Amino acid sequence: MGISWFIGGPFLYIAVVVFLYKTVLTVWGYITMPRHLRWDIYPVPHQGRIGSKYQQVDFTGLKPPVFFMDELKEMLQEMLFIKRAWVNNPRVWKGSFPLHMGFYFGFAWIVLIAIGAVFELNGLPVAAAAPLWGRLLFYLTLAAGSIGFAAGLGGSLVLLWLRTTDEDMRYMSDYVSYINLGLMILLFGSGLAALLFADPSFAVDRAHMAGLLTLRPAAVKEPLLLFRMLIFGLFLLYLPFNRMMHFVGKYFFYHDIMWDDASMKRGSAMETDVAAYLNYRVTWSGAHVRQGESWLDQVAGEASREEDQNEKE
Repeated sequence: MGISWFIGGPFLYIAVVVFLYKTVLTVWGYITMPRHLRWDIYPVPHQGRIGSKYQQVDFTGLKPPVFFMDELKEMLQEMLFIKRAWVNNPRVWKGSFPLHMGFYFGFAWIVLIAIGAVFELNGLPVAAAAPLWGRLLFYLTLAAGSIGFAAGLGGSLVLLWLRTTDEDMRYMSDYVSYINLGLMILLFGSGLAALLFADPSFAVDRAHMAGLLTLRPAAVKEPLLLFRMLIFGLFLLYLPFNRMMHFVGKYFFYHDIMWDDASMKRGSAMETDVAAYLNYRVTWSGAHVRQGESWLDQVAGEASREEDQNEKE
């Protein structure tokens, strides 16, 4: 047991546990946050061809239809093809799209490596000359890894080039942006290097994953594989504390801010929540507010001042 065993075993376990724990905390934090101000910009996808319930006569007395497939279509276009970047900034899309594909195929590669490890633990070979399912799994893993590492590296390099050569992007880029891109270049670059020069069939990865799944990790002998595992573990530890966690927040942004069009009805949970928010006390100061008073007090005070002004006039 040495540093190679620690990086390939306990360090990866720690990284996965920290990532999952912090991700769950982040999701729970979003769920329990006060309601955000909604955009109320129409059309919204789940209204389908209608676009907005407000186009219906007596909409308050009608249950608005929900077209789930239209919403799913819009979500998939954004998730898989980064639609808004393509529409609003095609130059950024040229880096953002392959970068996201790198993460998607990379995740698929990890899942396929784990499935292959389970196959081999049960005596089912995964190789080019294996029976049908083992052979299919071999080529799917090879394709997912190759595409994921190459696309992720290419996308990261394009975005780094844009942030250093485009004046507007360079102006809005901070050091965290460059750290994130540098880490992703190392992540995908080390994966591609390990594939090309250390484990072209992913056989060593499957064997190591089998050890991880059975809680018997082995020392990693290949330096490139060890470096890739180190970078992957560091990335998992870094990710949930970084703004790259937008992949979690994006769901809440779309569904609770952009697309939420639920009406507030008497006795509803929304009415209860909003009534509670009005009792929040203002902690900041300004010429138009009184610090320490609630929003209801602010409104009542403003109304009183207007009455006094009217009486003087």
